[in-house]
Amino acid sequence: MINNAVWLYLKLRIMMVRQVLIFKSSVKTNEKKNFLMQILKVNMPEVQSATLDLDDEDSIFRIETEGCSIDRLTSLLQIHDIKVDFLDRFIDENRRTDTA
Repeated sequence: MINNAVWLYLKLRIMMVRQVLIFKSSVKTNEKKNFLMQILKVNMPEVQSATLDLDDEDSIFRIETEGCSIDRLTSLLQIHDIKVDFLDRFIDENRRTDTA
């Protein structure tokens, strides 16, 4: 029997799926938020949309993507002194594109 984590990994490897990734972030100002959005725009075209809630105490950062690597994203932001902690991933089953 395949556990959920293995199943999800295999599914993401086989097809491009629209995902919503949720992070806690260290961003606390509009200036830093705008900087973060510019970093994404320039370096991660696979991110279709991104939001960051400065009113939330955890500065929740949410992205919609079809191919974003969590490790690549966190490493890229860390280089620019922005810390994000992955919280959750949601998959939109209705918006998938088979790559095989």
